[in-house]
Amino acid sequence: MGDGDDSPGITSIILKFVLFFMNCLVLLIGLVLVTIGGFVQTEKTFSELTVQSVLSNPAIILIIAGGILVILGVCGCIGALLEVYPLLIIYGSILAIIAILLIAALILFVVKKDTINKGISEAFDVYIKQYYSDVDTQNIVDFLQSTFECCGSTELALSNQTARRSAAHSWEANPYFNCSSPAYQKCSVPYSCCKPNNGSNIINLQCGYGTLDNTKPTYLNGIQSTGCVDAIKALLTDGPTYQGIIGGVCGLILVEVINIAMALSLAIDVYRERKAFALIKLQERKLSRLK
Repeated sequence: MGDGDDSPGITSIILKFVLFFMNCLVLLIGLVLVTIGGFVQTEKTFSELTVQSVLSNPAIILIIAGGILVILGVCGCIGALLEVYPLLIIYGSILAIIAILLIAALILFVVKKDTINKGISEAFDVYIKQYYSDVDTQNIVDFLQSTFECCGSTELALSNQTARRSAAHSWEANPYFNCSSPAYQKCSVPYSCCKPNNGSNIINLQCGYGTLDNTKPTYLNGIQSTGCVDAIKALLTDGPTYQGIIGGVCGLILVEVINIAMALSLAIDVYRERKAFALIKLQERKLSRLK
């Protein structure tokens, strides 16, 4: 057999093991994500899940993402190692769907900035109202406010549409922080709104108390003035982070396209081998009948 006859077999072997080891890694990552998400979720109940709770629940997001990776990893590993044609097709199809969704999301991210900004604003307003209703929502809001050094949603326009109130006043939408509330947190904001305490590691959980009461000297004292929606918008729609997101998604799409090409190439080789083997068996049966 010449070198030209050996090359397709060598190529198939290389594709097989590259796909196998890559998907072993994908499977491992998926199992880790599912394990972490499941461990965190064990303290909660799945029966009370809603769309809103899923979007604000990192554990569920980890479980869903990990489950998709596990399915991909299993199909890729078994399909490549055992040369199972249907699994290779399923693997390539799932990757193609994910790639199409990523391309669509990337186009929306670039073209529909206003829609994305509106969605961020509406989501943050909902999180403010549900701050004490769900611990995951509370943790997400505190993380965002601490990380971006912001407070509340966005600046609020007054009735004359010229003057504006600080974004911190958006916390009045929460029934506990509203100034008419009977709760002890009235006219206050969460501690994550407070400015850093001169490098101190001690967190004052009451630093935001009374800061929305304009009759007191503590009014807006020691809390961030920038709204979180404005801070997130600036990060996601301009500068290096915006370019990094686009570059990262494009790189991920490229990796998926390469994997799709490898899976389909291996699937075609497997199909041809199966077809050639079936023809040989058919010829052998015909010869045996002639004898």
